[in-house]
Amino acid sequence: MAEAAERTAREMKPQDVANTLNALCKLEAAAAAVSPTGWAGLAEAAERTARAMSPQDVSNTLNALCRLEAAAAVVSPTGWAALTEAVERTASEMNPQGVANSLNALCKLEAAAAEVSQSGWAGLAEAVERTASQMNEQGVSNTLCALGVLPAAAAELSPSAWKHLEAAAEREAPNMTSEGRWMTLRGCEKLELKTPSAFLE
Repeated sequence: MAEAAERTAREMKPQDVANTLNALCKLEAAAAAVSPTGWAGLAEAAERTARAMSPQDVSNTLNALCRLEAAAAVVSPTGWAALTEAVERTASEMNPQGVANSLNALCKLEAAAAEVSQSGWAGLAEAVERTASQMNEQGVSNTLCALGVLPAAAAELSPSAWKHLEAAAEREAPNMTSEGRWMTLRGCEKLELKTPSAFLE
């Protein structure tokens, strides 16, 4: 797979780039076989195709890059700018998982987060408000934890959005893993939100 990815990176379409990076972040052996030149090619492919990526492609690409240090390390400033522009462009169409994954990735990819404009954070905040009621337990915990370390994003959430998030945390708390509970508690503490009642039992 690594060899095929390196060979075809220049010809990949947006979904191909997202799917390849997403697969590599789940297949350690394949990722380990990618050469520095291969990662550079995939990073260039992400930059080249970002403008045409769908909402799912964008969130999958960012989610993969935050797990693939070798790939993230060779994304150029222009590449990060292109990817964050794609986030801003597609946020209004992202599904709950896409919103959560994008915020989770941005809180780990400082170079990308630095490129997001205030209007971009506002768009993501609106996406949180729109999708919070549909988020599953992982989406809720990822979103809360991410917002806790992304003050520029948290500052754009409306009172209504915070109410939706608190309600989502209360609803999904009983289903959370130990890691999800930790992430949720961390986020609630930093954001000064109500702790889900299930955590107090």
